[in-house]
Parts: sequence; C-alpha cells; structure tokens
Amino acid sequence: MSYNPQNSSNFERRTSLKKKDKPINFKIRYNIITILAYCIGVILLVQLFNLQIVHGNEYLETSNTRLTRESVLKAARGNIRDNSGTILAGTGTSNNLEIYKSKIDTDTLNETILRVANVLEQHNCKYIDNFPIKINPFAFTYNNEEREKSWKKANKIDENLTAEEAFYKFKEKYQIKNDNIEEIRKIITIRYQISRRGI
Repeated sequence: MSYNPQNSSNFERRTSLKKKDKPINFKIRYNIITILAYCIGVILLVQLFNLQIVHGNEYLETSNTRLTRESVLKAARGNIRDNSGTILAGTGTSNNLEIYKSKIDTDTLNETILRVANVLEQHNCKYIDNFPIKINPFAFTYNNEEREKSWKKANKIDENLTAEEAFYKFKEKYQIKNDNIEEIRKIITIRYQISRRGI
C-alpha cells in the first residue's frame, strides 16, 4: 500500500474540524441552559411579586377568614332525674370565646384581651384563671414549695424570685404597657392560658 500525503492531510482536517465542533456545541448547550435558568428565575420572581405585592392583602384576608370555624351545636338533652325526681345531671348554657393570634402586634393583642376580660366580668362570666400569682398582696397560690419551684423552672424563672418579681417578669415577657396592677393581671392571666395551650 502506498502512502498518499494528500489523504493524511484530509484526515487531519476532518479530525481538527471535529475537535472545533465539540467546544462550539458545548458552549451552545451551556448558553441554552443558562438562558432557561434565567427565564425560570424571572418567572418565579414575577409570580412571587404577584402573590406578595399585588394579591397579598387579598390572600391575607382569605387566610384570616379561614380561621373562623363553624360548629354544629347539639340540642340540650334535658335534665336526668332519678325515680324520686332529684336531678342527677342538669343542663345549662355555656359559651366559649376563642381568640386566635394571627398577625397582630402585641399592644393590640393586650388591649383586646383587656377589653374582653372587662366585658366578661361585666356580664358575670368567668374565664380560666390558672396563673399562680395573686395580687394585693403578692403571693403564690401554691401551698407546696416543690410545685412552686417546678412552675418557676417550667417558665424559665429564677427560683429565688418572689411572687412580685415573677409577676413583673411576666409583665415584661408579654410587653404590657399598662400600669394598673389588676388590669395587668387580667392580661397576664389570659396570655398565660393562651401560651399554655400553645397558641
């Protein structure tokens, strides 16, 4: 077989063309992927702007209205009496008031809680009072010192604090700006119950 220099030069040209084509194809693919990524990013930003800025208030209002729950009330069953007519189990009407803390600032929440507590007291309605510090004079309601210490530990309060100092720690915690001690205790009582329920 004879060696033809022209064939070898053709072969070299073809291989050099293939080598040049590969980087060009790679650059084209890279540019296409980059453009697609930018397009997706722009679409996401436009959609985020649309959700947050353009329709933000509308979606917030929808979210807040979904917090309202409707419940079916069963009819009163009537009194249960024994054979002599003595009432064993009676019926009574009770109402539940639920407060949902959604995007509301602390001052507004505290004022609302105080107003609700005052309205309940005006109508001789009771609310749950599990806050273990009474005022006038300041004292813990626990008879057992161990229970008092475990309560302080659970609420991350120094064990050596007096009832008055612990009371004012809760005032700071709930950012209560009121100066009337009785009103402060009303707010703390309800906020304490809300926090215990994990709301």
